[in-house]
Amino acid sequence: MGSPPISISDSLAEAEWETLAHTLKSISSGIEGNDAASKKLRAQLGLIRMLMYEEIRQWNGNGFIDLSYLMASLKTMRKVEKEFDARKQKNTQFLIFLKLLIYKFEKQKIRVKKPLATRGEFGRMKGVVENGHGII
Repeated sequence: MGSPPISISDSLAEAEWETLAHTLKSISSGIEGNDAASKKLRAQLGLIRMLMYEEIRQWNGNGFIDLSYLMASLKTMRKVEKEFDARKQKNTQFLIFLKLLIYKFEKQKIRVKKPLATRGEFGRMKGVVENGHGII
């Protein structure tokens, strides 16, 4: 029997992708209200939820993540955090789960479909990836 996980993020990093996809689909967004801004944010979160669900439910545990998907996920997470901060809502279950899911994404090996385009992509995403300098 293995040692127990040190943290919640570590235990999530060991979870199966199918389980995470199901949790992503069933967890509440935490956005209350019927005003236009609330409805818009709920719709955006619903789209993020649907796209991430469709992507990760088919992963078979090979330990790889496409670089462009990782970059898009990081940028989306930052945008969602800003939206939550603007609404003065922090640490909802959905936001915490997304952060932990991104943590698991970062633990995967990066796969690049177009290696020569990688440098250009890192340049455009300046500030998103830490220590993204040098030869890839």
